[in-house]
Amino acid sequence: MSDAKIHIVLIEDEKQIRRFLSTALEAEGMTVFESETGKQGLISCATRKPDLLIVDLGLPDMNGLDVIR
Repeated sequence: MSDAKIHIVLIEDEKQIRRFLSTALEAEGMTVFESETGKQGLISCATRKPDLLIVDLGLPDMNGLDVIR
């Protein structure tokens, strides 16, 4: 089994939800990069090449589905 950490980009505009999810995922040994807007999340995905993307569908600057596309 590999000891490599899973890298996750978490895009969520609500700070409390973002911190809760980030804390829970980090407690499981994952590395989480937080973004609060779709634009920030797209930049983070392009630069960090995550293993997993978790995105809120209702972001302030764009629809979460547009981020996924």
